[in-house]
Amino acid sequence: MTSGASKPRAAHPLCLAHLTLIELAPPELVEVAADAGFDRVSMRLAPASAGEHQHPMIGDTPMMREALARMRDRGVAVHDVELVRLTDHTSIAELEPLLAAAAMLGAQHMLVAGDSDDEAALAQRFGELCALGARYGLTMALEFMPWRGIRSLASARRVLEAAGSGGVVVDAIHLARSGGTADDLARLPLHLWAYFQICDAPAQPPSSADELLFQARRARLPPGQGGLDLVAMLRALPPATVVSIEVPLHGRPDLLPPVPRARMLRDATLDLLAQAHASR
Repeated sequence: MTSGASKPRAAHPLCLAHLTLIELAPPELVEVAADAGFDRVSMRLAPASAGEHQHPMIGDTPMMREALARMRDRGVAVHDVELVRLTDHTSIAELEPLLAAAAMLGAQHMLVAGDSDDEAALAQRFGELCALGARYGLTMALEFMPWRGIRSLASARRVLEAAGSGGVVVDAIHLARSGGTADDLARLPLHLWAYFQICDAPAQPPSSADELLFQARRARLPPGQGGLDLVAMLRALPPATVVSIEVPLHGRPDLLPPVPRARMLRDATLDLLAQAHASR
């Protein structure tokens, strides 16, 4: 039995986010997740930034068929699919193939990044996206990031409330870097929650926008090894909220191979969840 599999089951279901192992194609991600003790993954089917590789997973492709076969064989489900870069001019109809691929994988959520600071216009587009997603059994999950148009939990909440649908994804590093706290999470209404992404980082924020992006995309820290108030954040989560482990370490030294890396991050997260439970 692996060390990851020997850990007790978390009170919050755990998911392995694709960004943590972004070097892997989706079928490989499924294998590594299973070997490391996960039964859920996220899959990045559309790039988050220019120049990022896009796997041939839209439609009935050989890679899609391989991923589905490995999911069946290894008992791994897809929790969420990434990502939609939503602006106030996005053509919602053009996103349908991506949503159809997410539905083919059995995903529950589609992650959406708000790339406009026009909250009213974005809420209109987000509402249209939610309506399309509902046809595929998908909930739209809006993630705020300090460098995008929707930069904070408060901004994301306003968009969701104006759209009247969807939920918010809270990433620990984005919450901290945007000035949010665990108390803000505790005040978020249950119906506005989608899921939580965990990682750690130094308490002191980067001094430049370039450093902020590099740290968020390539140089986070394993949970418990930084200065974010993760135990308090975990305590603020609603019961059974999925905790997605999103810890890209590719810009740091001594990168472990995929399976031990995923196992290490799972164990670290379970340790923090135990601390959060004990401190209630």
